[in-house]
Amino acid sequence: MGNDEQSKAEADFPAELPDTITLTFEDGSEAECFVWGFVEVEDKLYISLLPMDEEEDEEGGCYLYQYDEDENGEPILGYIEDDALLDRVVEAFDRLFEEEESEYDELVAQEELE
Repeated sequence: MGNDEQSKAEADFPAELPDTITLTFEDGSEAECFVWGFVEVEDKLYISLLPMDEEEDEEGGCYLYQYDEDENGEPILGYIEDDALLDRVVEAFDRLFEEEESEYDELVAQEELE
């Protein structure tokens, strides 16, 4: 991917989103979540949210939503109802996690050498 393409792709990701988002579910319960990251699949953005409450995160899971913004720049989260699309989104986040984990391992290895 050329630098122009990479810059364009990065520019599409929200820049001013807070580090956490509070989700409110249909039953009225809430979950405070850390914004883990974004991926683009089929020209749409998806967000991964990690629950901050240990009880919410017992299974080690996260919440995945389609991400958009309204005319005021406020986040709009949508369900991913297509199972095949959800699988592609999960795969994209897995690749992102592996890349970040690899970068972290390299940084730790470099610090140990110093």
